[in-house]
Amino acid sequence: MKNPIQQFRNLKLHQPLYAIGLMSGTSVDAIDAALVRFESGERLETHLVSFLEMPFPLALRQRIFAAMDPSQISLDLICQINMELGGIFAQAAQSVAEQANIPLKDISYIASHGQTVFHIPVIDEKRNWFTPSTFQLGSPSVIAARTGVTTISDFRTADMEAGGVGAPLIPFVDAVLFGNDKQDVICQNIGGIANCTLLSRNGAIFAFDSGPGNMVMDQLMHTHTQQRYDKNGERAQAGCIIPPLLEKSLALPYFQRQPPKATGREDFGVEFTQWFIQESAGAALEDLLATALELTVRSITQAYTNYLYPIAKPEMVIVSGGGVKNLHLLHRLRALEPELQWKTSDELGVSSGAKEALGFAMLGLATLHGIPANVPSVTQAKRPVVLGCISPGRGFLAEY
Repeated sequence: MKNPIQQFRNLKLHQPLYAIGLMSGTSVDAIDAALVRFESGERLETHLVSFLEMPFPLALRQRIFAAMDPSQISLDLICQINMELGGIFAQAAQSVAEQANIPLKDISYIASHGQTVFHIPVIDEKRNWFTPSTFQLGSPSVIAARTGVTTISDFRTADMEAGGVGAPLIPFVDAVLFGNDKQDVICQNIGGIANCTLLSRNGAIFAFDSGPGNMVMDQLMHTHTQQRYDKNGERAQAGCIIPPLLEKSLALPYFQRQPPKATGREDFGVEFTQWFIQESAGAALEDLLATALELTVRSITQAYTNYLYPIAKPEMVIVSGGGVKNLHLLHRLRALEPELQWKTSDELGVSSGAKEALGFAMLGLATLHGIPANVPSVTQAKRPVVLGCISPGRGFLAEY
């Protein structure tokens, strides 16, 4: 069987094409929109042309959180948000195209991850989870109708139907952008959830979600201050870690589970944050933030110790995602793993903030060319599969 990574790198396009990748993560803070140009050289070249973050209006953000909360969820809420988010995603696509001064008619396709509201990677009868499944909102048909651009969506379902856990999907992108035969490299994304990808020099790929990234810290800030995040980690840096709370958190079942594994708000969302606060009733916000940040850092570095170091000897970590902006978090990671060379993806020419949106544009290109973009060694799917569903835009049949 052909290597999908090499297939993608060797794609030959008749002419350069423009695409838009859209991503909204577990922090539910904004839609990331990346306008990307692909062109053929010695290997396929990927260029970020324009990027923007479109913050969610506060009222919509609160409704999305309600759609993720089993105690608040309702069918009419889900139904409306799906259509409403489709319109917001379409607006983000239009805005990034306008920012780049490129007409939508010149965009070949839009690849939209959508907004995950629930993800059930494995059966858990205690939680009434009997079918592995995933659910993203943001109707692709609305995006295609409002922009006129063919839209690719629903990237996780095919992998789950093939027996995988549906996440993470960005390891395919990591391998295309950063894989090499000279050294073992870790790609560490820190969004709402933290996930790591080990790219071995022999071409093997191993990845999983290590646990919370910014999610718990952001939720603490939202609960106590209505602010979206702790800028630069300054308030966490001013606090003191609460050892009993950190120990109880690290003892939770998710951290003991062997990869492959994926997580999200179902494990580290509002309910977890409420428990986190209640376990140290009366603690200052700064101390809670310091403990939440340390939970992120320790769960990442323990994942390296437990699951990566036994199979490889990584020398470099390439960090991306919103966590790159948290300077205190990066300082703690470097302090705990000083032997590793820590670099941001920006230092290697890939915008840390735009990487996931850019990545979904790449996954969309793989879809259109019939290239499997799940990585079975990561998700444990039984076979490689082509990801995504296509919602035709104007001129779809003539173009494809």
